[in-house]
Amino acid sequence: MRGNKLVGAQIGCGAFANAQHLPNMASMDDICIKYCCDPNLKNAQSAASKFGGEQAVSDYSQIIQDTELDFLTVATPHDMHLPIVRAAAANGKNVFCEKPMALSLEESNEIIRAVKHGGIKLCVDLNRRMAPSMLALKKRYLEQLANPKHNSWRYIETDREELPEEKTSHFLIRIQDESSSYRMIHLDPAHGGGCIIGESVHWLDLACWLFAPARPIEITAWGNVRMNHGIFLKFDNGNSATLDFSSCGTFDYPKELFEITSRAALFRNLFFVENRYYGIPGLDSETFPLQADDFKDSIPQEGFDAFMAKNLAKNQNAGGNIRNDTRQLVVDKGHRNMMQGFFDAIRNNTQTPCDEYCGLQATLLAQLAIQSIKCKSTLPVLEEELHPAIL
Repeated sequence: MRGNKLVGAQIGCGAFANAQHLPNMASMDDICIKYCCDPNLKNAQSAASKFGGEQAVSDYSQIIQDTELDFLTVATPHDMHLPIVRAAAANGKNVFCEKPMALSLEESNEIIRAVKHGGIKLCVDLNRRMAPSMLALKKRYLEQLANPKHNSWRYIETDREELPEEKTSHFLIRIQDESSSYRMIHLDPAHGGGCIIGESVHWLDLACWLFAPARPIEITAWGNVRMNHGIFLKFDNGNSATLDFSSCGTFDYPKELFEITSRAALFRNLFFVENRYYGIPGLDSETFPLQADDFKDSIPQEGFDAFMAKNLAKNQNAGGNIRNDTRQLVVDKGHRNMMQGFFDAIRNNTQTPCDEYCGLQATLLAQLAIQSIKCKSTLPVLEEELHPAIL
């Protein structure tokens, strides 16, 4: 540490680090970015200049033994996570690691082993569980389970007993994206592994977080192991989750929609900007501010309809490629909250918001989904693989 500041290094200074990790750290008064590191030194130099990094380097081995460093934030290709975490742990450096934590169960076990031996904190940026709107949705859902409330006009069948499946909850996750989102490094089996391991770990983790402490016990998947796919996940208390992932969609409409159905109620999350609740008397919708909003002066309202109006304004005034529009319109998916939780865990010696076992769970489920598609069968989720005995 340097005074009351945690001292860190950004490993990997590509587009995502520039969009989330670096600006989030730069905005925190108690964080010092000592190094920006990238194999392309120009990327590291640009990031250091833009976000106040003190030094730019091209090789993380140049800095890993710096005794002043408290943590590394890692936004590299997926296949680099294990060697970086292993080196960091051996040198007592805490790690904030982008998803997926690893590409395989074997790599996940090695990361857990390194974390245990090094006595460090590790946090995996499976950020959806820390989005303000998702935290609110889970809170409302658990309140309804604990104290069910229904509209007076609700119809109830009285000629039979309630069936077991009527006492369960289902989580529906609809993802519509454009395939141009994914560069070859995301799709290459050795570096990115495809959309199930690279992207769907987000939503597999979200389902597990939502239904915890229930444990996933069975998985069925279909479709394509590289892009378009579906996954059905069953839990030991009868709850279930369905993920429908399509890369054939459009950037003109938000990517993510979530719905929980449970005990005659519907909890709906509209792309992290609005929650709507149905079947529960007196429970109003909730809206959530964006992480970055350069349209708030012209459209000050919050919520889904306002976001769509802002998105339309951004698209209409963009150039030939929307990514060239420098104006910010970013929903809050929980990246900053997750990072703040990681720093709090270091300071207070507590568990991180998404530790190495959560990272293993997401990778394992993604691996099983890929295997399920290949063999066209339902597969068990084994307890001994979810909680390995690591010496």
